[in-house]
Amino acid sequence: MSVVKNFHNSGFSLVELVTVIVLLGILGVVALGRFTSTDVFAARGFFDDTVNAVRFAQKLAISSGCDVRVITAASSYQLRQSSSCTADDFVSNVANPANRSNNYQNVNIPPGYSLTAGTITFNAQGEREGATSDFNLTDGSSTYSFRVHGSTGLVEVL
Repeated sequence: MSVVKNFHNSGFSLVELVTVIVLLGILGVVALGRFTSTDVFAARGFFDDTVNAVRFAQKLAISSGCDVRVITAASSYQLRQSSSCTADDFVSNVANPANRSNNYQNVNIPPGYSLTAGTITFNAQGEREGATSDFNLTDGSSTYSFRVHGSTGLVEVL
């Protein structure tokens, strides 16, 4: 009597497994794109850009010995410096350090967001003129905040 072992192959083939993994990956990318919005990333980028601009204004005031003002509006910010270190006119736009041909400003706020309006003036010692104040970028449901301290000019992300 001959003993024949009958092995029945069970399971999935390699081609079937790879096909399922590829389909799940495609489905995951499409579904993830529908559930997330780029507005949150754009808002965080605008917020980080604003904080860096305020910090740059403080450093520029220290290095140049002239007062520098950051003007924030509901939808933008800009950096200005006085025409001469003795004048209090703040008519000269600060050049963007990235390319020196554009003004240091940002008017591309993400849709639905608004920035706290106000002015921040740094003197030649890097101190903020005026009291400590908070600035917010908000759309009603999410808020990004930073504080500029009056006595030191420290820009603190909250």
